[in-house]
Amino acid sequence: MARTAIIVGAGVIGVCSAYALASRGWNVTLIDRESGPAMGTSHANGAQLSYCFTDALGRPEVLGALPRFLWGQGGVTFGVSLRPDYLAWLAQFARNCSAARFRENTLAVLALAAQSRAAMESLCAHHDLQFGHRVAGKIHLLYSAKDIETAEKLRAIKHRAGCEQQLVPRADFTALDPALGGLDRDVVAAISTPSELVGDPLLFSRALLEVLIAEYGVKTHFDADVAAIGGDGGQASASLASGEQLNSDLVVVASGIDSNRLLAPLGEAAPIQPMKGYSFEMPLTPGSPALSVTDARRRLVFTNLGDRMRVAGVAELGNWTRTIDAERIAWLIDAARECLPEGGDYTEAGKFWTGLRPTSPHSQPIIRRASRTLAINTGHGALGWTLAMGSGERLADLLTE
Repeated sequence: MARTAIIVGAGVIGVCSAYALASRGWNVTLIDRESGPAMGTSHANGAQLSYCFTDALGRPEVLGALPRFLWGQGGVTFGVSLRPDYLAWLAQFARNCSAARFRENTLAVLALAAQSRAAMESLCAHHDLQFGHRVAGKIHLLYSAKDIETAEKLRAIKHRAGCEQQLVPRADFTALDPALGGLDRDVVAAISTPSELVGDPLLFSRALLEVLIAEYGVKTHFDADVAAIGGDGGQASASLASGEQLNSDLVVVASGIDSNRLLAPLGEAAPIQPMKGYSFEMPLTPGSPALSVTDARRRLVFTNLGDRMRVAGVAELGNWTRTIDAERIAWLIDAARECLPEGGDYTEAGKFWTGLRPTSPHSQPIIRRASRTLAINTGHGALGWTLAMGSGERLADLLTE
């Protein structure tokens, strides 16, 4: 008799979890409060599948920069709050800012990213999904000799883990992409990863959901808010705000930063905090690079989606608001223009988006089976799209042990 699972959350983590379970014979029901898949944080993220850029947020130099982050300068800000869960998160984060833990956390996520890439390749080999998926290549900008030294050390570590990257001096940028000649003149070099990919997570989630329904019999409940989850006598339940109750063998909570609303009453709250981010899109121009660009100094990325350029960035820790801050969008547009002045038609910037990325203090996602009737898949930070397929596989493997 097939096992049954309810998955709460239909972002990229939820739909990939549904695929991993359904493809193993589970009868899956997918629930989301929105009208369709990937309408929240997955909707318009950076769209880069950064399988080799898994660097943990916590590192030694971050501690020294905390005063700047607290005052809200630049693309990264840490909010000031006396909430016990926030203070506990900050304490755990500080412990993860050592060099040893940075390396450990980065490599742990790198291993999951490799699993995710393999799972995505397998999925695309079996199903014809159209979501702008292509090998784009990627460069990570470097601004100083110190940046180069740090990047080279990390490149050597990742090379031993299977990532092929090269240090490229500024003079060779146009050989990678002619449009890179227009980059900020302060950029002196870059780490190039030719194998990195891109893809639209919204189109992916919609396409995969069609496959899940048509070929795997997955049931969906959209516009359905889950008020509570529980487990009794070996059976799990999800109580909807409408009054309806759904039962199954297992409930998987994959609802991003909202996960603790359901987990906390069960004593299973995950150590996550929101990291609010933004994105916008603009028409392509002759100065738009075809490859992806990451600017860690400004905390932003450029992704060419074939018919438009998407720019994503900003990291506001502890910001729970879901409204679009016009000043933040203006900052992001200005920062992008400073980095790549001809990267797109900035006068036509639009499709502004914001999302709350669920971030753990160690930058690793929280994928675990909490009990016989409950599992958790959240805490992916800015790498949810990159890690989604691997996270679903890892969850499914845990449930079949």
